[in-house]
Amino acid sequence: MTTYGVSVMVGLTLLVVTGLTFLIDPMAQDLQLPNTTVELALVAPSIAALLVVFVAGRAGDRFGERKTIIAAGVVFTLGAGVLASASFDPAVIVGLAMCGAGSVVVQVVALSLLKRTTPDGKARVQAFTTFGMVFPVAFLVFPIGTSLLLGLVNWRWIPVIWSVCGVVVVVISLLLLNRDRQGTAEGEWASPILAGIALATGSRMLQEISRDQGNPIIIGMTATFCAVATVACVLVMKRAKHPGLSVRPLGGAMVRPLLFGIAILSLIQILTYISIALKYFYDMTPLEASLAIAPAQVGAIFGAKVVASRAIQAWGISRSGRSLLLLTGLVMLLLVFVQAGTPVWYLVLVATAFSLTGMAALTVMNLDIMGRAPEGAAGIVSSFRTAASSLGAAMSMVVLGVAVLSSVSLAGGSNNVSETQLEELAAALRVDGVIGCVIAAVGWAVLYVTGRRDRADHTVGASA
Repeated sequence: MTTYGVSVMVGLTLLVVTGLTFLIDPMAQDLQLPNTTVELALVAPSIAALLVVFVAGRAGDRFGERKTIIAAGVVFTLGAGVLASASFDPAVIVGLAMCGAGSVVVQVVALSLLKRTTPDGKARVQAFTTFGMVFPVAFLVFPIGTSLLLGLVNWRWIPVIWSVCGVVVVVISLLLLNRDRQGTAEGEWASPILAGIALATGSRMLQEISRDQGNPIIIGMTATFCAVATVACVLVMKRAKHPGLSVRPLGGAMVRPLLFGIAILSLIQILTYISIALKYFYDMTPLEASLAIAPAQVGAIFGAKVVASRAIQAWGISRSGRSLLLLTGLVMLLLVFVQAGTPVWYLVLVATAFSLTGMAALTVMNLDIMGRAPEGAAGIVSSFRTAASSLGAAMSMVVLGVAVLSSVSLAGGSNNVSETQLEELAAALRVDGVIGCVIAAVGWAVLYVTGRRDRADHTVGASA
């Protein structure tokens, strides 16, 4: 029951990130929000999430998962309530930021809770593969549901629903989760906060760099904040007797390579770029693109539950994770056949194959890395896992996204895109397919070499 309860709680917190794209237009029109506020509103949940990602893991280890999830659910509920009653710009930003912060705390702590409450072996595999289904299910159902609801009710009802779901998260925590163990983590709170600032500002810097006409002032400011926060965090960690943020839990032979693998899976994520291609090649609306990409989410669900489980049974956890990563890279080579006139079914097929193998790989790696987390430090390991995924996604915009986003005028709409721009978009996707495959192959090589060394060390240690 704990696995299903945790999965439901995490799924409900995904309402914001999956529905905000559809909510922003009617909300902006009703409140007459300027473009700068709209842009800030779109990134406010993700920035707030990155700011508290290390605090989330620290809080889970220090106060226990149950108390931390309840507190996060309250923040999420209040944030949605602020947004639902918003009548001016700051309330919109604050409400969305609170929702983003509450969401990521639940998501980070959920993984550490699964690790602690499920025994190693088949039960843990079942728990993590079930949990892996949550994200594709949410991205399949919630965007379409939000869009349909906005056609029937005022936009304020959407954050009201979010608020009710926040209450449900709190109730599930109270009813299903056992009372917390005594917290064991000691130390200060400055380093997790500074690390979150560095991660958030660094990601924002990469996002601005990826834009066709990035603002040099924003790039300079975020780079400065990122550098200062990073240096300050390192100094605090070195001087503190019990640092709140420590890299010691990452000291295992495979933990850091697995973080690298998780970052790569986020870096080569192509669903966003395929959605852009669907919009501009075939003049689709956001809702139509979501419906067209629905088979990809179904593939991700199948990959998380079935493919991941079967791969573990056949190859074991470590081998299946790196093999599925390499297979995901090979799938990306299918993009080399994309042309401006490529049929819709082909793009959907590529997206579905990628989602199936990619989500299977991510599910296995989540299981592997959390299984290696030391006792009492699962929360901070989960924070690093989330940070690696977020950093990979930010890097994706620079490595894969620049060519795609610069080939078409996103602000101008698909009707203003010329044939030349469509050809450039197709060419960008072809290049991304090759680059993504190469990056995945590098990730596989790192995991393979590290895995062999780890097995050799265990063999030597056993013989000694």
